[in-house]
Amino acid sequence: MKQFKNIMDLLKVFSSEEICHNFLKDVLWGKKENGKRAKISCPRCGSNHINEFADYKRNRCYDCKKTFSVRVGTIFDDSKIELQKWFMAIYLLNSTKKGIPSTQLAKDINVTQKTAWFMLQRIREACQDESFDLPFEGITEIDEAYLGGKEGNKHAHKKGKLDKTPVLGFINRDTKKAKAMKIPSAKGYDLQEQIYKHTQEGSFLVTDSYSAYDVLSWNYNHESVKHSAGEYVKSKSRVAFKIHTNSIEGFWSMVKRGIYGVYHWASAKHINKYLNEYSRKYNTKELTNSERFYSFFGNINHKITYKQLISA
Repeated sequence: MKQFKNIMDLLKVFSSEEICHNFLKDVLWGKKENGKRAKISCPRCGSNHINEFADYKRNRCYDCKKTFSVRVGTIFDDSKIELQKWFMAIYLLNSTKKGIPSTQLAKDINVTQKTAWFMLQRIREACQDESFDLPFEGITEIDEAYLGGKEGNKHAHKKGKLDKTPVLGFINRDTKKAKAMKIPSAKGYDLQEQIYKHTQEGSFLVTDSYSAYDVLSWNYNHESVKHSAGEYVKSKSRVAFKIHTNSIEGFWSMVKRGIYGVYHWASAKHINKYLNEYSRKYNTKELTNSERFYSFFGNINHKITYKQLISA
């Protein structure tokens, strides 16, 4: 695949709608061999007896006669926005360290702010790949945090956790992968439910000294550091690695810089989408901009409507 270092290079690679459509067909349906694509099928009846029209946008099922686009069932479904603009939005969200607000994206690709917001939310939805539900094994750092509330105009004595959303984050030291999600509360049973779901029993978990984590030693190898006592890193003779939560705390610092520095706030309704965005940024930090862009298309089969977004 052709490489690019910036948005101008991207536009040279994907210089027309036809090129964008054909790239998407190659990704979703496989490249043409002997005039046919191995993975193409009708979204209505499932038939693979398909004719691709010469206009590159339409495809017709010989069996049920349905005409459909390669966009069907993807984040691009039911969108009139050109694929080239979608590709620019995907590139910009994935290549910026802190993210890009909808007001800026609207200017960059010449759409309304409402349209830009909708595009970004669809892209964030697709940032969560299939591995999200696979439990982490091995050494995993875990930490809870509070995100989202508008604190800027509050009096100092009113600032804190009120109006903020509790979230839980994981970083696996072996794979160097992160995942994070909204939780109902930071109480013990809510934390434990997510920990049991997202980590393999018997793994080695590292947390801070919050009492809600104490029961983890029943099902896991569990160590903690006591920040209130000035303890941030410690060693034990029976443990072959340093005990700390520096990695997950660094992840939360990155998330907060983005949410408060770029987006200024995030509602509880949409906080998981922003966590998807920053988890992907963390998990692809070793990739080049073009590698990050291409890898995104492995998980675009997410159709979400505007009505679903605003009512979620």
